[in-house]
Amino acid sequence: MDNPAALAIALASVVAVLYSAAIAYAIVQIARTRDLSEVEKVLWMIAVVFAPLLGALVWYFAGPHPFGLRLTRQVR
Repeated sequence: MDNPAALAIALASVVAVLYSAAIAYAIVQIARTRDLSEVEKVLWMIAVVFAPLLGALVWYFAGPHPFGLRLTRQVR
């Protein structure tokens, strides 16, 4: 690839695919988590969709209940 624009487009495409895959993976993991109530699942999915970078990073590194926060009192 002698054309720098073509190289930039190819690199951007790879990054976009990896980014989309990470977001999709986070949503699937949220849906499969038994430790969350339905309301908590919906809120996590909204966080990942509307703040994808922050939402996914918090999900991956802090888990389903960051800082021990729960929306419901029941523990599954």
